[in-house]
Amino acid sequence: MQPLLDLLNDDETPFEDAIDGLLPEYLRDRAVRQEKESEKDGTGQTLRPLTRSDVASFVDGAAAGRGTAPWSVSQAIALRKLKLGQERRRAGYAEHNISTFQPPASAEQKLLPAGSAYASEAPRGVVEALEAITTTPFENSLLARLHGVVSGADIPGLVSVDWETSTPWMRLMGDIRAHYVLAHPERDAPLSTARPITYTALQPWHLDQVHDLLWRAFWSGIDVSDSLEYSPERCTIVAAHGHLVVGVAILSSPRETYITYLAVRAGWDNAQIATTMLYHLITLNPHQDITLHVSANNSAMLLYNRFGFKAEEFVAGFYDAYLDPNSRTSKNAFRLRLRQH
Repeated sequence: MQPLLDLLNDDETPFEDAIDGLLPEYLRDRAVRQEKESEKDGTGQTLRPLTRSDVASFVDGAAAGRGTAPWSVSQAIALRKLKLGQERRRAGYAEHNISTFQPPASAEQKLLPAGSAYASEAPRGVVEALEAITTTPFENSLLARLHGVVSGADIPGLVSVDWETSTPWMRLMGDIRAHYVLAHPERDAPLSTARPITYTALQPWHLDQVHDLLWRAFWSGIDVSDSLEYSPERCTIVAAHGHLVVGVAILSSPRETYITYLAVRAGWDNAQIATTMLYHLITLNPHQDITLHVSANNSAMLLYNRFGFKAEEFVAGFYDAYLDPNSRTSKNAFRLRLRQH
């Protein structure tokens, strides 16, 4: 480097003339260094580490030719590693050359191939068959579905688990992840774990999300905290996807059996969630009539009719004190009853 530094301080000699004399020496030194760092693979072909200019040319060429042909997984991984190396150098991280790695002095024992310790006790074909066996993660197994658990942990107040339902929001998230993978093949694909919709009794940690859901579906100021004091295992059903509350249905008490609220989060409707919650409320309170009020133009009337609810009374202005005057929801209501005895 010293001759080059001296050249930069020399104002009389043109740079082109001086570099022409140094360039052969530089190329020779680079060739010697690359030869020292080169290795031979299993086929005898010589391999050398990529220079920074090699990496930059490859990355720029990949960016210029992007979209002409789909990349394979190995190509996308290689490109991602090269870009990561560039970012590490810009950030000032030290480069690690795998070819110059030296094991610690204590690591003198040669590693044996898998299965060599017991190869003499069993035929090699049996050993290979055992090594080829893969296991299913517990959260994706049939046993987890039968037990009705998520990630191996018991859920308080669990009523049922639904692995089959696919809601509009779940499909939208799946489409977004798939589009991201197609648009950015050089990046790591986002991880996603299949989760069921769980139906449980109301728990204290549900309250914040339940209140937010009911305020959006009906009107602000709704508070159902007292439902935790009136047999929540019989009078409340909360539908959740992971830690997200997507639906709630509440009875006033086991004796009065009046449905005060039934709502589903936007984007999770038209997926039988309300039907399932209503079904569980009815089955948890057999031999008792169940009543409710529903707005005259609410499409939930069709749901209640399918379960056998019958209109007993038309109440004019039932929701006047609750709904905004400009609301499109009818202020009038029907009183419905499901007779079970």
